[in-house]
Amino acid sequence: MKLSILEYEDRIVPLPLFFSSIGLMTGFTVIFPFLGIITLPAAVLIVVSIANGDITFIDEEMNLIKFEEE
Repeated sequence: MKLSILEYEDRIVPLPLFFSSIGLMTGFTVIFPFLGIITLPAAVLIVVSIANGDITFIDEEMNLIKFEEE
């Protein structure tokens, strides 16, 4: 059994290809809201942690060496 697109017989898409594309579209549509719910608060927490100084990009050992030299 084959499924034709827009009633044109020269453009025939096999059913497994059609259903896999429908499944991917449906899956991504379902997953994206959950990704937003998870990643937005995580991003906000990371930004707040950097602003508070909990996350620092300065190596503490190098910082101690610099203070000892002064």
